[in-house]
Amino acid sequence: MDKTHHTLIGILAVGLVIVALILALNSKQTTVVSGQDIRNTISVSGDSELTVDPNQAEIFVNIETLEETAKESKDENARISKDVTDALKKAGVKEKNIETTQFSISPRYQYNRNTQKSDLIGYAVTHVLKVTTTDLDKVGNYVDTAVDNGATRINTINFGLTDEKKKDTNGEAMIRASNAAREKAEALSTNLGVRLGNIASVSESNFNYIPFIARDFAVVEAAFDTGIPTEISPQSVTVRATVNVAFEIK
Repeated sequence: MDKTHHTLIGILAVGLVIVALILALNSKQTTVVSGQDIRNTISVSGDSELTVDPNQAEIFVNIETLEETAKESKDENARISKDVTDALKKAGVKEKNIETTQFSISPRYQYNRNTQKSDLIGYAVTHVLKVTTTDLDKVGNYVDTAVDNGATRINTINFGLTDEKKKDTNGEAMIRASNAAREKAEALSTNLGVRLGNIASVSESNFNYIPFIARDFAVVEAAFDTGIPTEISPQSVTVRATVNVAFEIK
């Protein structure tokens, strides 16, 4: 009986030692991690905005037809679309820069007051072509060419940047935003009487690229009615960036 009693006491003692060691190790590990996470920092954000002249235009050309049957409307639309495309190529647009962005066929109805019902009057086909060019001086000429060869309207004209220029501009916007963030941090550190250390973290939280979109379609009417060449004057595009930076302080 005494031997069994002593054995139980021994087992309990060993168990208590093990528990104490585990608690001690966990307490030590927690202290180390906590010490690594605690850092004094200054967090700032920097903004930049660039105004850049566009070097690319996207012209969205609308070709619409309405015929009694879907086939007749589709065939007529195909004929006009070919005329428009061929004329644009002749005017200097490369084939790879003319692409379809929308094509649809749908029935068209008109309300009849006598019968108080909607009557089917035909089928409408809509074909939208996107024409891309870096020759901005010819944008007006391309608009006239499309309209003179059967296009029914110009949806929009987007003035923006090529991928290469966009990449360069984005980089410049980020650099300026980063410099603005550092200037803020330096001003704060001087005022607080501390010195900036290494960068603890950096992130880009906002980036905006705003192309100029022309929506004045009175020029299309001028091309129809008077034959006066259309002149399109692009405005500048805007690129904005915001950078967040955290600096360690000493």
